[in-house]
Amino acid sequence: MKKYGMLPALLLLCSGFIFCQSGDINISARPMLTVPLGPELDDGTAFYTTGGGVSLEGTYTPSSLPYLLSGLLLDATVVPINGSDQNASFLSIGPSLGLQYQPIARLNLGLRGFGGIYMGIIEAGSVRDPFWGGGAFAAYRINPGLSIGLDAEYRDYMTSGESALQGLSFGLGVRYQLGGASRGADLYYVPELIPIFPLFYSYYENNPAGVLHLENRDSLPLNSLKVSFYVRQFMDQPKLCAEYRTFPAGAQETVPVYALFSEEIFRVTEGTKVAGELLLEYDYIGTSMSTTVPVTVIVNNRNAMTWDDDRKAAAFVTARDPLVMSFAKNVAAVVGSDKSTAINENFRTALGVYEALGVYGMGYVQDPTTPYAEFSANKEALDYLQFPNQSIAYKAGDCDDLSILYAALLESVGIRTAFITAPGHIYMAFSLGMAPEQAEKLFIDTRELIFREDDTWIPVEITLVREGFLKSWQIGAREWRETSEAGTAGFYSVREAWKLYEPVGFAAGGAGIMLPNEDRLMENYRKALITFINRQIEPRVIELNGQLASATNTVWTRNKLGILYARFGVLDKAAEQFRAILRISDYVPAMVNLGNIYYLQGEMSRALEYYDRASRTAPNNSKALLGVARASYELERYDETDRALQKLRSTDPGLASEFAYLGSAQEGTGRASQAHKREVGSWDEEE
Repeated sequence: MKKYGMLPALLLLCSGFIFCQSGDINISARPMLTVPLGPELDDGTAFYTTGGGVSLEGTYTPSSLPYLLSGLLLDATVVPINGSDQNASFLSIGPSLGLQYQPIARLNLGLRGFGGIYMGIIEAGSVRDPFWGGGAFAAYRINPGLSIGLDAEYRDYMTSGESALQGLSFGLGVRYQLGGASRGADLYYVPELIPIFPLFYSYYENNPAGVLHLENRDSLPLNSLKVSFYVRQFMDQPKLCAEYRTFPAGAQETVPVYALFSEEIFRVTEGTKVAGELLLEYDYIGTSMSTTVPVTVIVNNRNAMTWDDDRKAAAFVTARDPLVMSFAKNVAAVVGSDKSTAINENFRTALGVYEALGVYGMGYVQDPTTPYAEFSANKEALDYLQFPNQSIAYKAGDCDDLSILYAALLESVGIRTAFITAPGHIYMAFSLGMAPEQAEKLFIDTRELIFREDDTWIPVEITLVREGFLKSWQIGAREWRETSEAGTAGFYSVREAWKLYEPVGFAAGGAGIMLPNEDRLMENYRKALITFINRQIEPRVIELNGQLASATNTVWTRNKLGILYARFGVLDKAAEQFRAILRISDYVPAMVNLGNIYYLQGEMSRALEYYDRASRTAPNNSKALLGVARASYELERYDETDRALQKLRSTDPGLASEFAYLGSAQEGTGRASQAHKREVGSWDEEE
């Protein structure tokens, strides 16, 4: 019998070299204390005394039936024979089957039964017969792969007669889950990523590029769970998408997937697929674990866009593009040399840029592959939009391309723009930077204007670029009236849309273009401007001249006629009316308005002369005081400017606040940033 005494130790030693592999497979090793219950001698004395051994068991739990376990048991037991120096050894092997339950995290309780074949060995010989048994166990998980457990079992080693051994066994051992240390928690995940648009690469930093449906199917909570997203080809480092201090067992979350793409993604000129990954990092039973979820990322070409949100078009409005800025600023300088004061600078510049596009040869060409009318109706269809410098290079585009181009050109010279959408169409509008009440006095037909947020906008049908600004404005206004009355018009400020869809730099293409011919540009610009002015003032001039002929309130009527001319830049005729008034009356509004004429013409000393005269005649006239302040400022007489502003604050605090930059304390910054536009905001129309 002694030659078998080392067998339990050898079995226990071998169990430590079992290779760990993935799956719900557990290997347990349990030193056992065996208390014999039988057989007995004829006098009732127990045949054996208390012994021990070791039990090795491998069990498998299917993921679909977590309460069931099945396995294979290998057991070695040695019990001393009572009253002898001999031992009996029992080697057994057989299958096991049981049920388990987890009442609390980490604790596993179960019942199991087993049976098979054993070999009983003593010095006199050996037997081979069946055995059976059953018992209960409790196991506590220390870490993802290791548990300690307590077992209590009953065993019966049968023979043809009475049992060779009956007894209770108690064991305290360890259970190791193969692959548990590396596999981590039971997480269920389904990634759903949307196609990526390179144009909006900065958008995805704060807006989802998809979601990850995540469920903790483990019986234990996860701590410090972090979800990150990474595309090695287009990201410098993983982007943290979500972080949970605790992710309980059974918890389900739809995690937004964010991405911080690099500018490298903007090099994609054809749609492509790249490999990405979602990284799950967490603490599981005191162990740091991670799981990588591979995903396929679809990247569209850089000109692609869908019309599920019309504001997206603003991302193509690259106002800082060098080519766009060069085109727009050159045109603004050319038309600015005309010295006209009609309407305001926004209007004149926008008119000039529009006419410049026509002179340049820009034309409307419908894209046969991605027409706006069709693709805007299908919110998921991929449309192809041109960047402004591409449109300049190609000298053509459809309605969305030309609207984007015109908006970019105007934004580059500081004019606010907006997109207007209607079913199957998009065009644009630009801001006059003018209050609605001021515009109502200026324009003969306010139906051609859009009033929004205390501003006045001019709608432009850009597809008529070769037919001139005035017709494009007329058609754009008609389209706006029809669709706004029908409730189908959309109006989207480009600068507001930029807050969500930031424009990107795109410098490819368009190098070395020829700017519009200056002579032709000025010819078209002046022709359009004069036509517009005549349309606006001729009916009102006829009406006011009729009132003058009837000799009713001639001073007020002549002042009104002079203001009409002045607002549309006809300064010589305006000055003629104001001088005619002053020859017969010291009419303060005429003094102020004549001062305004000289101010617009840059004759600051003459302007100050009339402002002073008006201020002495009517000390509280706010327009006269403002005129004194502005003319004195231009003449660098800052003490006089301060005195005029001080008086203005007491008579019209709002107006004084608007022109506070004239104060000598802000001489440097005020002059540079505010006083560059020599315009008259309001004329004195007092009766």
